[in-house]
Amino acid sequence: MTFGDTDDLALVSLRFCGKEGLLCYFTTLTSASFMMNYVIQPLAQASDDLAGEDATALLKEVRERCLSGLSSELSDQLHVLPMKLGRGYAALFAEGARDCLLVDVKELVTRSVEEPTSQNVIRGPKEGFTESAATNMSLIRRRIVTDKLRFERYEIGEKTRTEVYLAYIEEEADEEVLRQVREQVRSCRMVSLFDSGSLESLFRPRGYWLFPTVYNSERPDSVCSCLLDKRIAVIVGGSPFVLIVPAIFRDFFQSPEDHYQWFLVGLFARLLRYVAFLLSLVVPSLYVAITSYHQELIPTILLTSIAAQREGIPFPAVIEILLMEAAFEILREAGTRMPRLVGQAISIAGALVLGEAAVQAGIVSNINVIVVALTVISSYVAPVYTFGSNIRIFRYGLILLASFTGLYGVILGCAVLMIHLSRMETFGVPYMSPLSRMLGGKTP
Repeated sequence: MTFGDTDDLALVSLRFCGKEGLLCYFTTLTSASFMMNYVIQPLAQASDDLAGEDATALLKEVRERCLSGLSSELSDQLHVLPMKLGRGYAALFAEGARDCLLVDVKELVTRSVEEPTSQNVIRGPKEGFTESAATNMSLIRRRIVTDKLRFERYEIGEKTRTEVYLAYIEEEADEEVLRQVREQVRSCRMVSLFDSGSLESLFRPRGYWLFPTVYNSERPDSVCSCLLDKRIAVIVGGSPFVLIVPAIFRDFFQSPEDHYQWFLVGLFARLLRYVAFLLSLVVPSLYVAITSYHQELIPTILLTSIAAQREGIPFPAVIEILLMEAAFEILREAGTRMPRLVGQAISIAGALVLGEAAVQAGIVSNINVIVVALTVISSYVAPVYTFGSNIRIFRYGLILLASFTGLYGVILGCAVLMIHLSRMETFGVPYMSPLSRMLGGKTP
């Protein structure tokens, strides 16, 4: 047999309408009470008057009279049975029938709609996506009440057959972008797909790009706003994160809460995020460059204080910075992977204890701890976590450049970064839109 000796496959022999039958289903995808109340009892109580010479016609009668409240279909394609049974269908066979009746009996327990964990807001909706694609589509449908909203279904994964849905507003979404997304989804050849993060590589432009080109969100209001902005959403069954394409630089600095409060307050918050991004990027490299090569740029009183703090420190400034950055990276990773109740305590206590101990031991200076702490805190300001985490790689490059060439290396690294950003495109849309609008670039 196809499924072998698996324990959760139920094979129920029954008699209905004067004929012998066999009912197959997975007990792990439905409940015994559901099967008894909506399938087995109606079949057992079916009148013998339905019996006839043609067993296939009998299955049609049973479908219309006994199981009309359930989604069902007749099929003579035996090769689709494993996939259908794995999707939560029950297969009903009748003696003498070439076809079988496939009945949708899945009754899965899914996580209820809860507040998002990665994109918190003080004011605004508290609903977040779940692992159920149907629930996620309903959250979008409830907010965008238009007959132009479309959901296209695909299946990805040779072994998982994961449901993937493209959501867009017809006649508003860019047809060329929609065509490219469809082609990439259809041409995807993956053995398994469990989360939307595995699909992000499909929508990235060719080459190595430092910044993310696919926006992801747990918030229905944020995704709906992007759909109304003529974008395309990708919903993956089993993942609470919905992908948005095309994504541009400004998307990663906007929070849904910016639109729920006074305009000036939202504008100030966005500007603060941009400033924090620049601080997290250049503060460590500026510290290394100035203290190592350009001490004349530091006021005399501050220079005297820094020199007094660094007295007795056995490492140069670049080694100090890299040591503390590595320590904070380890604490960040430990706080993320530990259970929620102890993860925050480990991060806070570890940072305080480690920083104080390193200063007391004479390994690093006080100013070094301040610089690294400011950098780490600034990197958390971006509403999308993946954006801040990608910047760390470039920050280490700037630190190394500053250690060799001082401010010239920092300026060179920033120039390379600007060139990199200006060359980036996602589905033909310049990454720096609307900054590139004056250059005639295409904006979403």
